[in-house]
Amino acid sequence: MKDKMRERFARDSLPLFKKMGIKLIDFWETLESGEIWYVVEWPDDKAASVGWQEFVQTPEWKEIAARTEKDGPLSTSRAIVLKRPPFVKAEWLTPINLMDDR
Repeated sequence: MKDKMRERFARDSLPLFKKMGIKLIDFWETLESGEIWYVVEWPDDKAASVGWQEFVQTPEWKEIAARTEKDGPLSTSRAIVLKRPPFVKAEWLTPINLMDDR
């Protein structure tokens, strides 16, 4: 199941994110279980809600989901909204090297 999810992201989901203008900030797998975590950026809550709704309604996503989930769902998902608190200053943050493939 984990390999099927990785394949779907690599082959289908991430290219569709790019096509639809979904801004992927970073993407990780946990070392223990291979669970996938990723961060996308939206201008605000409304844009996120509309953007995900548009994503799941596209013919491309419907075809991807039907093809990759013919034997059942690959995973469960949940969305967590993150907001930087005002006491964290931008200059304290370390820029992410998006080319780092550790």
